This record gives sequence, structure tokens and C-alpha cells, in this order.
Amino acid sequence: MLRRLFIATCLSFAALPALAQGGALDLSMKDPITLDVASIEVESEYVAPMKEPNVDHLITITPSDAVRLWASQRLKAGGSQGRARVVIRDASVREKELPRTTGIKGWFTKDQSEEYDGRLQVDIIVEGSARGFSGSVSATVTRSTSVREDVSLAERDKTMLAMVKEMAADLDRQMEPAIKSNLFPVVIIQ
Repeated sequence: MLRRLFIATCLSFAALPALAQGGALDLSMKDPITLDVASIEVESEYVAPMKEPNVDHLITITPSDAVRLWASQRLKAGGSQGRARVVIRDASVREKELPRTTGIKGWFTKDQSEEYDGRLQVDIIVEGSARGFSGSVSATVTRSTSVREDVSLAERDKTMLAMVKEMAADLDRQMEPAIKSNLFPVVIIQ
């Protein structure tokens, strides 16, 4: 566990740019959604517990990082006043040990040993726009994955990073239509 923390800490400083440039998450091929607000801010109400069963802080790109990247790639401010706040309510990944085969049969069996349950809960709140509109949209995304007991540290990290990528893609699939239908008074059509 300590080894994973050290590796994740060392890699996390350099990983966000790599993630954005064709790495694990790249939404740049999609057109940004331009909102009639002067600024878009990302806030996190989620504070990683930094202890078991939570492991989100050990992932090279945390779910919170993925939401920040999503917001920077998909949302664009195009107005003169007001703001949109992207509020991260939950960005957790929890590890759960799975039961393993015991006895002689267990010596010859490679079981799934850990399950990772991820959850993103994100709100976008528009306040004080030039059009006088205020409103919000929300999305909640969950994903789970598991690893075999003989998985390497690198493969475990790759598996969790893939789950974070899938959660961010799910978030995008939920948020885009919600923004266009519920925040339409401030969506600028280009």
C-alpha cells in the first residue's frame, strides 16, 4: 500500500498533461460547450479520506483530476458576466477485498482479489448570467472493476486508470445532453 502511494504521488505531477494529450482521457475531438458566462470555475467539496478503503488518492489520475480535465476540455466561457461552477460532490474509489478460494484448490486458482468501486457526482451551477438565468444540472456516475490476485502493480494502476477514464466518458455522456436541455438559455450555439 505504501509503495502504491509513493508511486502514485511521484507520477501524478506529470500525468495530467499526458492525460490531456491523447493519454487516458482525451475529449478534445468533441466541440466545447460554450456558455454565456464570464468564467467557469471547478470546485471540489470532496476531500479524499487518504485511508482505506478509499484508494482514489493512489490513482495516477484521480477522479477529481479527470473532472477538472473534462471541464477544461468541454466547457468554455463565452459571456461577459456571471459564472458557471463545476462542483465535485464525490470523486471516490473504494477498494474491497474479495473472497478467495481456500484449501488445495486455492493453490491452483487465481481469483479476483480486489474490487474497485468508483463514483463521481458532479453539479454545474450557473449564476448571474447576462440573460438573468440561473440553473443547474447534476450527474452521478458509478463504475466497478476487479483485479486478479497475481496482478502486477503496473497492471493494477492501469486498470484503475481505465476505470477513471470510463467514468469521465460516462460523465460527458450524461452532462452534454443535460446542459443542452436544462441550461439552454445560456448555451451559445456556434
